[in-house]
Amino acid sequence: MGAVAWGEQRRELVLEAGNDLFGDRGFHAVGMADIGEAAGISGPGVYRHFPSKQALLETLLDRTMDRMLATASGIDDLATLIDAHVDLVVRDQALISVWVREQRTLAESTRQSLRTRMRTYEVTWRSAVRACRPELDEPELALTVGAALALLNASSLIESALSPERRAAILRKQARAALLSA
Repeated sequence: MGAVAWGEQRRELVLEAGNDLFGDRGFHAVGMADIGEAAGISGPGVYRHFPSKQALLETLLDRTMDRMLATASGIDDLATLIDAHVDLVVRDQALISVWVREQRTLAESTRQSLRTRMRTYEVTWRSAVRACRPELDEPELALTVGAALALLNASSLIESALSPERRAAILRKQARAALLSA
């Protein structure tokens, strides 16, 4: 394996470790040494991949937004959007929990960038909901979509003994009820 490929693999291990640790303990309770140990490298070795713990967190949250946008790309059907987002929340529970819990620790410019990208994601949702709920005006539509996405994303913070399949089924049902009830 070449040095570049090995470096990319190590970087991914660091991201994975940071994601898991931030998800389990929270951003402030995790040090670079913890991340390095979990990734199988020294704490200072983490700095070869990220200049700071904050930069690692920003990369994780940016990836979360990338996944959300990629998931919604080209989808205009509400049921398909719900299915795709629920699958993301269930499959990437740790990543979504870091997204929900740790946004507040970011620099204002980074939070603003993520909010802008989130609004782009919500536009897709609003269009799909509008097709099913034409009686909603724009503020009602924005609140309905925002609340439903918050419900789905916040579920990542809930420990559950349910299987991923059962968890997804319940979340799909809740999202449909939140978005489609008059």
